[in-house]
Order: sequence, then structure tokens, then C-alpha cells
Amino acid sequence: MEAAKAAVRDFVQRQPLTVQIGVVAFSDSGFSVQVPTNDQAAILAAIDRLSPTRGTSLANGILISLNTIAAADAGQTTRYYSNVTPTPSPTPTPVPKGTYTSAVIVLVTDGENTVSPDPIDAAQTAADRGVRVNTVGIGSAAGTTLHINGFTVRTQLDEAMLQQISQLTDGTYYNAENEQDLHTIYDNLNPQLIIKPEKTEVTSILAGAGLLVLLIGGAFSLRWFSRLP
Repeated sequence: MEAAKAAVRDFVQRQPLTVQIGVVAFSDSGFSVQVPTNDQAAILAAIDRLSPTRGTSLANGILISLNTIAAADAGQTTRYYSNVTPTPSPTPTPVPKGTYTSAVIVLVTDGENTVSPDPIDAAQTAADRGVRVNTVGIGSAAGTTLHINGFTVRTQLDEAMLQQISQLTDGTYYNAENEQDLHTIYDNLNPQLIIKPEKTEVTSILAGAGLLVLLIGGAFSLRWFSRLP
């Protein structure tokens, strides 16, 4: 956990301020601990708060990440309570995997799923939305025993599961056996530049161009005819 957090901090600090990063934690459930932002101090603080807990639900980690991406894309920055029954969200029409190039999920885990739902179903949901999931496997196939909050937890790297998730979503699987490997992995996870068309008011530009043409015309008239038009 500490090696992963150190590498993630380094990855965040290497990103330009135009890149927004969110943090999602998951154990037997999942929740967003930091909405996507380019405030690196807030991102690093969220990472520092992470700690090992019982249970691992890869599906919840993926699904909460997808919801976080969708909310950020829709500009939903506030939430409020209401007694009005919410309108069911329509099921998104599947798109070619990897086409949502403005967002990517980096799933850092040992890959051992202990809690439902099925992570492959969640990966298919990500694939249908065109979001790539890059998986980073930490730990070893031999496994180890952890003592967390008075409980003894056996953890073991499940590379097959992580490879399946990344392959299904057109992402990439990375194996990290130590902190140096994690730094190398994050160096290769470069964000893609996305160009978004935006409407621009051109009235003032055209007016300025028209004024420039009049000035040029007046200058030529003075030179050739010694008078203004």
C-alpha cells in the first residue's frame, strides 16, 4: 500500500495542471474520495488518507469510477437530497471500446476479488462506454498474510483477472513487484491530448476586419486620388 501510494503521488505530481485526476477507494464497496480535479494538493491529500481495509470488490471500484467520470463530464459538482423519485437513467448505447479517450481508469489492486458483483460484468460496462481500464497488479502470486484492524487477511495477486479486465476494455495490464516497477508503470501511463471544439463569438473579429479594410481603402484613396472615398 505505501509503495503504491508513493508511486501514485509521483505520478500525480508529474501531470500538467490541465489534467484532472480523481481518486476512488474500494474494499467491499466503493466510494469517490476525490472528484476529478487539477488541484494537486487535494489529490495528494486524498491519496494520503487511503489505508487497507477488509474485502475487495473490483466491480465497485470500476463502477464508481465510471460514475465519477460521467458526473465530471456532465458538470455535476453538487449533490442534494430530494423526496422526488429520480428518473431512471437510460442504458448508454455501447460504443467501440477505447473510444472515450478523454478518460481512463487506472486500477491498482492485487486483483483478488472477494465481494460481488462480478468484476467482468463491470469491465464490460466500462468497455461499452468506451473507457479503457489499465490494471496494475501489486503483490505476488505466492501471496502473503496481512493483519488489518485486528483481522487476518490472506492476499494473493490474481494476474489472470486483471489481464482479462484490461484486455476486455482495450487497456493494458502492468505487473508491479516493487516500488521501482510502479514508478516505471506510471511513467508509461501518459494522458492523451484531447481537442474539443468550442463556439467562439466572431462578431467583434469581423467588425475589426471590416474596419481594417476601410482604413486600407482610405489610405489607397489618399495616395492615388488625394482624397478620401
